[in-house]
Amino acid sequence: MLYLASSSNSRANLLKEANIKFKQIFFDYNEKGVQDKNPFSYVQKVVFEKEKQFLEKHCEFKNILFADSIVCVENEIFTKATNDEEALKMLKFQSGKTISVLSAMILILDNKKLINLSKSDLILKHFDEKDLQSYIDSKLYQNKAGAVMSEGFHKKYIKKIIGNQSTILGLNIEILKAFYDENI
Repeated sequence: MLYLASSSNSRANLLKEANIKFKQIFFDYNEKGVQDKNPFSYVQKVVFEKEKQFLEKHCEFKNILFADSIVCVENEIFTKATNDEEALKMLKFQSGKTISVLSAMILILDNKKLINLSKSDLILKHFDEKDLQSYIDSKLYQNKAGAVMSEGFHKKYIKKIIGNQSTILGLNIEILKAFYDENI
């Protein structure tokens, strides 16, 4: 069985859809302390810190998956919005641009450790202001990196996806499935 050390519903849903047996261990980690201006190293530092903090408290688990995602627009890093104003600022900055979703994961198994960084891009149309305000009012942006909801609000504004949809949702499930064998 795989243990998902994450509070993310999106990651849990990806594992369910992939028919991977797992147990979710809710683990809150505040990434605000990580200082790095490079989006690629930032997201990797966060996932390494998650691993470290989790294993300090829960060293008894095996077959553990850690993951984190950020959104990057013009080298600006966006994590989870903490309020409506922050979400609105993030979304207005994304409108009509190409945004990148960077998703890092660490898979720890008995006989191996996989460290992966995946990137997918969304080329977006400009957002409608009324639609944008409705999205903010709905609070559906909460717990979404960069307030991005590719399966919801952003869906009708996507001109093109370059990369895997699962990476955009927070976990490159294709890479995970290539390395994780439930029979281990």
